[in-house]
Amino acid sequence: MLKFFKYNYIPQLIVIVLLIAVLWIPVFITQSYDAPYEYPTTPMYNMLLSIMGNSNLAMTILVMLLFGSCVFVFNSMMTVDNLVSRYSSIFSFVMVLCMCCVPIHNEYYPFLIAMPFMVMAQQTIFLIYNIEKPERYLMNTGIFIAIGSMFYIPAILMIIWVLVALLIHGIREMRIYLIPIVGIIAPYFFMIALVYIFGDYFDVINDYSSAFASLSLTKLDITTMEKVVLLTVSLLTLVSIITIWSRNANNLISTRKRKRITMTLFGISIVMLFAQHPVMSNGMFFMMAAIFISMALCNVKRTKLVDTLMVIMMLAVIANQYLPLFGIML
Repeated sequence: MLKFFKYNYIPQLIVIVLLIAVLWIPVFITQSYDAPYEYPTTPMYNMLLSIMGNSNLAMTILVMLLFGSCVFVFNSMMTVDNLVSRYSSIFSFVMVLCMCCVPIHNEYYPFLIAMPFMVMAQQTIFLIYNIEKPERYLMNTGIFIAIGSMFYIPAILMIIWVLVALLIHGIREMRIYLIPIVGIIAPYFFMIALVYIFGDYFDVINDYSSAFASLSLTKLDITTMEKVVLLTVSLLTLVSIITIWSRNANNLISTRKRKRITMTLFGISIVMLFAQHPVMSNGMFFMMAAIFISMALCNVKRTKLVDTLMVIMMLAVIANQYLPLFGIML
């Protein structure tokens, strides 16, 4: 299987598209399209839902298309940044499995809508190392994070990662650190101005105040199966990080810095995992796990053992998505 993801690029894309379709079919079967969304939302999410005619079916289709597009775009970014091998879709494959390992991942729309903006923020930070004047890019990073947080509130925590990433890049000018913060404030200021002119100002402010107030650590209230999934993904990520770090000396300085920045974002994603209920819906942790696992797979030598584990993991993820259709809840 690893050899397959190193060659024959077009067949790789077909396999990944089919895998996404297989893993999302249960969502269309079990989704109650007339029921209101049951998890915490923001006014921006509610506005998008109203644009889609308050149809959960339309939202499901939109989010699935966003997810599929983001998987392939992120894979291209990973190859450009030398984090995975070129002409390989291994990251896309691993990301699909990690992001669909439990049914709730496919149904938690706020994170999936925010994910493209979070991915763009990450890629922008990676570009800074090769740019003499990063001010404009840092402003864009703040804007991406702000827009993402308008759908998925914990995304605002990425600003901490941006500031740490600037330290890793060796930037010492204080004004540079203020630019992404201004970038975050600007979209919210613009939104508040529009709401003040055209909408109910105080209701939106109260909604967002409540949403930001909900950014407190929650208990790990998950099912037995979700605990098994979380433990498995955590162990695979830990092994992958150890494997990647042992080969760190052989990389270019730019690649090593990107790995450190990615590791910092992984730390932020652990906090985000507990930042909003329900716990397993905070997919940033699983997206970061996919990055490390795919990076480690690119350097594997014992392919037969890894191929077996990947097949088992794929079948387990598919089974976990389809078991609820038969009334089996673990």
